[in-house]
Amino acid sequence: MRLVLCCLFALIVAEAYFAPFTKVEESFNLQATHDIIHQADQFDHVLFPGVVPRTFVGASLLSLFAWPLIQIAQLSSIDQQVLIRVILSAFVVLTLGKFASGVKSLFGPTVANVTIMLVICQFHLVFWSSRTLPNTLALPWVHLGLSHWLYSLSQSSGRTYHLKWMIRLLTFAGVVLRFEVGILLVILLACEYIHGTIAISAVLKQMSVTCIVSLLITIPLDSYLWNTWLWPEGMVFYFNAILNKSSEWGTLPFYAYFALFLPRLLLISYPLAWFSFATDRRVRRMLMPMIVYIALFSCLPHKEWRFIIYTIPVFTAAAAACIAKVAHAAPRSWSHRIALLAMLAGAVTSFAISIAMFQVSRLNYPGGEALLVLHQIEKNKPYVYVHMDAETAMTGASLYGQSNPNWSYSKNETHMSQDDYLAAHYTHIITAHPEKFDTALFETIYETHGLDKVQLKTLKEYYKSIQKYDISPIKLQTSPKLYTLRLINPQKTWIQFMLRKYPVVLYSKSYCPYCMAAKQLVSKYCEHIEVIEVDRQRDGNEIQDALIELTGQRTFPNLFKHGKSLGGFDRLSALDREGKLTGLCDPLNQ
Repeated sequence: MRLVLCCLFALIVAEAYFAPFTKVEESFNLQATHDIIHQADQFDHVLFPGVVPRTFVGASLLSLFAWPLIQIAQLSSIDQQVLIRVILSAFVVLTLGKFASGVKSLFGPTVANVTIMLVICQFHLVFWSSRTLPNTLALPWVHLGLSHWLYSLSQSSGRTYHLKWMIRLLTFAGVVLRFEVGILLVILLACEYIHGTIAISAVLKQMSVTCIVSLLITIPLDSYLWNTWLWPEGMVFYFNAILNKSSEWGTLPFYAYFALFLPRLLLISYPLAWFSFATDRRVRRMLMPMIVYIALFSCLPHKEWRFIIYTIPVFTAAAAACIAKVAHAAPRSWSHRIALLAMLAGAVTSFAISIAMFQVSRLNYPGGEALLVLHQIEKNKPYVYVHMDAETAMTGASLYGQSNPNWSYSKNETHMSQDDYLAAHYTHIITAHPEKFDTALFETIYETHGLDKVQLKTLKEYYKSIQKYDISPIKLQTSPKLYTLRLINPQKTWIQFMLRKYPVVLYSKSYCPYCMAAKQLVSKYCEHIEVIEVDRQRDGNEIQDALIELTGQRTFPNLFKHGKSLGGFDRLSALDREGKLTGLCDPLNQ
């Protein structure tokens, strides 16, 4: 079993390496690990809290394990992100091994090994085992809880012990990490009660104590980090289950989980699991709670595959039991040999489909790629201020991608017009909507492509691809998804923008006595003017060069009225004596 678990872990790590970026569903926990490890002054969730608050417990545990490794290895930012994901996947694989041990106690070592092999042939569990979804963070606890449940099904003497641990582990996961784990626990306990293996008093005692301990962990930590008293997963349950607000993100029919999701999640394991369910009493005992759980969640209009992720190992174990049963009978029957070959062919096909799905999925993260490429293009620039729009942030541009400590990064969502971006003094913009920006001011320095559509190759195309050692039957068509724009002449453009925006603008240097005198002189005519202290700007030298280009004046102060330079202090003094500064702050049309 260790060998197949190592193969599974190696595959997950490889996919994490070749697809290092993450999407919006994963962003909270990923950003939280960054803020915790780097002790950020202001946590990302304060500015971008999301629809409902999430717990920091999972992110805190990941950070606890990652921090020493990051300090020792001095990893780059993007490598830190991959490390976080690898640590999470290690927990998933180790606990999946524990689940397989439970399968071994119930069905034997062959079924346990085949279970892991079938998981390797699936896409979703492998691809998402390293991704910081709340559901993935809950998955190791579910694996452990289900392993104790399987032990209880195979033993009589230690049944009570294992059921108690199942209750503790799944209760903790349900209260702290994902509320649907608690629903799964209730279904499991109902099944055990029907079979007479557990008493209600024992259930209530274990659940009550674990709930109290879990709340004492999550409420203080999350209330502190969210700056208000709250129980995150309680609010998630209220939002999704009580208010049914999740339906605003789309609805699907009742049969979607059984007819659409599970076939894609399990591939060859899905029909094998149902066949095993029909022919093996132990499999029915194991699989029935999972079927009830999925049926219950099918009643909710909004459906996502990750809500039923916890059932994948159980369905896979059922499929493994079918393969093991056929393999045991194969030496004695030609029909079983043929069936076994068909099952093995199905597993190989499933693996090929999974690899193809990985190739498709890794093209869905243009935001992370765009930010990475920007650092490569502008690596010699001492300062860059980049804005990332919503599409960029949702497709992989995480805090770990913000790798240059001398640069500034923004995800401000309030900008409406080009002038808003100019007012913020961005040097670069990563956007899905380049049409919003004037090509006379902004140049496109990179186009980031993403998946557009997937097509089957024609026979002619497939023949040519085989000659190039590409055996995939699908063709991936990409198109530009994000555009990286660079402000062509930043300081000149910003000066011209300021002159359009404000009627009177004074470019000054804070230590200059002539500038101080000019401010005092102008104050006789204007209560408020826009003053830019050039020496306090990060790009002060560049601003000074732009002012020279615009006005020919090298000294400060430099006063502008309605976009026209009135000169320095000597010129202003002369205008003051001549009475020509009267009406300095009057509107242009007066």
